[in-house]
Amino acid sequence: MKYGRDILKDVHGYVPGEQPRGQRLIKLNTNENPYPPSPRVAEVFEKFDPEWLRKYPDPVSTQLREICAARYGYDSPDWVLIGNGMDELLALVLRTFVDPGDRVIATYPTYSLYEILCQLHGCALTYVDLDEDYQLTEEFYNTPARLCLLTRPNAPTGVAVPREAVERLCTEFDGIVVIDEAYVDFADDSCMDFPQRFDNAIVMRTFSKSFSLAGMRIGTAVANPDIMAEFAKTKDSYNMDAISQLVGLMAMDDYAHMEMNAGAVCVTRERVRQELITLGFDVPDSQTNFVLAHWNGTPTAKEIFQQLRERGILVRYFDHRRLENALRITIGTDDECNELLTALREIVG
Repeated sequence: MKYGRDILKDVHGYVPGEQPRGQRLIKLNTNENPYPPSPRVAEVFEKFDPEWLRKYPDPVSTQLREICAARYGYDSPDWVLIGNGMDELLALVLRTFVDPGDRVIATYPTYSLYEILCQLHGCALTYVDLDEDYQLTEEFYNTPARLCLLTRPNAPTGVAVPREAVERLCTEFDGIVVIDEAYVDFADDSCMDFPQRFDNAIVMRTFSKSFSLAGMRIGTAVANPDIMAEFAKTKDSYNMDAISQLVGLMAMDDYAHMEMNAGAVCVTRERVRQELITLGFDVPDSQTNFVLAHWNGTPTAKEIFQQLRERGILVRYFDHRRLENALRITIGTDDECNELLTALREIVG
């Protein structure tokens, strides 16, 4: 069982208070968007009236569900549930569809919070290794479980399995398939239409990455209304405060701003990837707002991580199997990435 600082390091890559002091940090370790959210979001705070806080918020986030349903191609908000970040929705899906002791499957490597949530719920998480290209294997399709957690595009690899592979999974898997699309706005395609095609599919998204709203904690889940009716029973009565609902509504109403920011991140991502390859890193084609850079030279990846940290540049190092020689690097602004690349040239060049 992991506690305190271990969990913080697993989820965030560092323990608050331990980051370098007395210098400007370039924070490329938690996959936050380097660009600000829509100006429409600022309007919420500029026009803030404390009177809004006197009453309880809408318990089911009606307006936000309606705008999300329309954007995602659904004709009713009954297909949508809003959560206090995707992390709450992941916890809820276990509470709703999995009993303690049941098996849950996920790929390896993947989002580290899955294991923590399964431990808290008392269910058994079974990892099935991705192949050398970070794709699904026959073993994954053939492993029975109550629920499947599939991150697409994946973290920390950045690789997205083909839609055809997810179609096969939804068709063959005898249980609920959760498709975690936290990074999908940086990808070439999505599986948002799958809940209309597969009764066992739940697609989740977050406002933390592409919408630049990690500080607000807003997540969405889309599923068949019959599944959603059961799902909604397990959420807290008022899980979304009034401000978060308004901010989410304004962000969705200015969808073009999110797309512009995501497009800028993707352009920088490809430039950084090519520069890293030139330096000798092996970097899979990423569909996210980060890259996973493998390194087999000297100094080691862990030593590079430490030397970058000493320079005030935070990236993510995982001391886990298959990731010992890799760094996960969030795509920042062009200036931040230039400083990163300059530092790497000094360290490994």
